[in-house]
Amino acid sequence: MRRDLPLGQLIVEILGQQERISPAASMPRAAAKSSPRTQDDKASSPASSTREFVIKNVREFHASYQPSGGNGGVFCPTRSKLKPGDPVSVRVRLGRRQPPMMMYGRVAWRRPGRHLLKIRAGIGVEFLPSERLKCDYLLDLANAGTGVRSRRRHERVLVDLPITWRPVGSTEGLPGKLRDIGRGGAFVLSPATVPDESQVVLELVPPGAQVPMAFTGRVAWTGKTGLENVFGIEWRARDAGGGRRIKELVRRLTAPPGGA
Repeated sequence: MRRDLPLGQLIVEILGQQERISPAASMPRAAAKSSPRTQDDKASSPASSTREFVIKNVREFHASYQPSGGNGGVFCPTRSKLKPGDPVSVRVRLGRRQPPMMMYGRVAWRRPGRHLLKIRAGIGVEFLPSERLKCDYLLDLANAGTGVRSRRRHERVLVDLPITWRPVGSTEGLPGKLRDIGRGGAFVLSPATVPDESQVVLELVPPGAQVPMAFTGRVAWTGKTGLENVFGIEWRARDAGGGRRIKELVRRLTAPPGGA
């Protein structure tokens, strides 16, 4: 190794070969201690992340629901230093067999805990206006009672559509509202009552249609929410044509605007 080189440069002779090394280039500078932020780092930062809370059953939903605010909301126990206006999400599951539903909102207020008074620390979450339909659906389903059991094999889609329904063999139409629908069945609200296991006919006008379409189903369960009755329908297609009409109905109701 030669020592007669200018300061900052060394020549290393290895097996007869020479390699010029600059210490300034081979040593990290002080500014290089902070590595660039990865995509995961950005996603996990408090400024860009949304805090998620979980409601596991009907009892928790009833206990935490807050009707104030116009769009509905819930109280979420937490000691996190969230501020009013911070975005949050709430995953609501009304029973083990019910698929969870994600609700989005913002922190409306924050409450500190009071141990001696047995007051839990937490936040009040107000749902966004876009969540109004989903919130009403959760309330209807929660208020229907614990007798509701889901064995769905097909995904349900939230809708808000007026319908007319009647028991099979009757000619008198009764008012109702369709709240969700899938290829397996539907969820209906109505001021009229209906017996379990009875056969009913639902009539509605899908988007793009001029005349109402009729569909036959079996009442799988019944309940009550407020002053209205609710019941679940399991479709009963008597032939392959009936099954195709049900699929077409679901397609039209779930198609984006202009896509039907």
